[in-house]
Amino acid sequence: MLDKTKTPYFFPIIGPRVKEIPTLLKDPRKRWWVILPAILILAAIGGLVYYTGVYLPSQKSTQTALLQTTTARRGDITLSASGTGTLMAAKQVNLGFATSGVLNKLNVNVGDKVKAGDVLAEINNSTQQIALQQAQQALANLTSPSGIATAQQTVAKDMATLVNDKLQLIYLISPAVFEFEQRVAADQLALDQAKAAGGTAPTSDQQKAIDAAAAKLSTDQVLLAGYRIRYTQNYIPDTFTVKAQKGIPKPQNIKAPTAADIAAARAAYVVATATLEQDQTYLSELTGGSVPANATGANLNALETTRSAVQTAQTNLAGTKLISPLDGIVMTSTAQLGDSVGSTALITVADTSVLYLQTYINESDFAMFQVGNSANITFDALPNQVYTGKVVQVAPGLVTSSGSSAVSGLVQLDKPTSNLLIGMNASVAIIGGQTTNAVIIPQTALHQYAPNQYAVFVMRNGKLNVTYVQVGLQDAVNAEIKSGLQQGDVVSTGLSGTKTQ
Repeated sequence: MLDKTKTPYFFPIIGPRVKEIPTLLKDPRKRWWVILPAILILAAIGGLVYYTGVYLPSQKSTQTALLQTTTARRGDITLSASGTGTLMAAKQVNLGFATSGVLNKLNVNVGDKVKAGDVLAEINNSTQQIALQQAQQALANLTSPSGIATAQQTVAKDMATLVNDKLQLIYLISPAVFEFEQRVAADQLALDQAKAAGGTAPTSDQQKAIDAAAAKLSTDQVLLAGYRIRYTQNYIPDTFTVKAQKGIPKPQNIKAPTAADIAAARAAYVVATATLEQDQTYLSELTGGSVPANATGANLNALETTRSAVQTAQTNLAGTKLISPLDGIVMTSTAQLGDSVGSTALITVADTSVLYLQTYINESDFAMFQVGNSANITFDALPNQVYTGKVVQVAPGLVTSSGSSAVSGLVQLDKPTSNLLIGMNASVAIIGGQTTNAVIIPQTALHQYAPNQYAVFVMRNGKLNVTYVQVGLQDAVNAEIKSGLQQGDVVSTGLSGTKTQ
């Protein structure tokens, strides 16, 4: 039982009795004996509250922190680069006349379909038609049966002249000298050809041919020299001396041919040979025979000039017509009948059977802008319709587009349609890589341990196991797993930093 006659202590060990507290508070030296126990009691109570209400739940939450996981699933990954493009035709030509004149025929309107070779417009061409007729008539005269007969007669006369000039030269220099002069000339030509074939380093067979040609030339040159001696000693006395006749007391000597006589005879023979060759070439040209590439002659030159005049007249006449060079559609037509026109473009024709987009891609996306890559195209005027195509050309250098460096190229549409207009603007998405129905996981589950070498932590039987995987396409969020994981495998993406609720 508590003895009520005695004053109890609030805390018998560390504090004074309660009834003594007012007295102690009045004494500054003893005041801390009251305040200090109160502070210690409050601190103990606060610590107990923090430990039971905050610290223990925090420790429990840390110990039970969630391991973040995800499940490998099947999905699609597409890598793409965005750009802009302008629709253009496969081919487009601007047509103007090659000569000036007054437009008197206009055969098409904008939007008309035309074929290659169609005459689209014409200017007055009466002058050009007359010039062509005259040139054709001149050519017909040269190539007519009468013209061919005249050429044949000329060749026959040339042959007779050549025979006469040859006989005259032979008479003056002797048959033997003439013969061996021809042989020496032929030998020299053969040697020159053999040397040209061998070049600076002839083969064994080529050298043999050179030596044989040189030997033959040397032999014939020796023989020619001998015949020239005989010419002086025998041919001149035998040929140019008149023997004694009845009534003439002694022989009468006649002068031998002079050097000038022989030179004139040689020149006449050369001219006759060249004339015959040229006239035979001309006749061959008229009759469809073979003609050397370097053939010359007045008649041949006249024939070629006449043919050239015909071609020029035909070109001038064609220049009075606008002829479509391709199948396509008339895009523009700016002329009116009666206008004075010339080389300025009047009609534009485009081949729209194949359409392209002149495309510009940011320089940083160059790796995706490669020939053969697919593209998705959305035209500004048709925002709800997506067209497909592929990259068919990439420019080898950067260009400037909208003030920035860009890669330019052509994207060909897979299926051009009539609802598109040349010049339309579009947004272009170049597909740099694409996979469908692949096993994919988040990028956060991948761990790269070497260049292009990856591993993941897979949960099996409640434990994490390291598994090495082959990674395919990767975008900003997911990665394609080509081998090492299957659909449904649980992989770790790290530890959760949030408190369990």
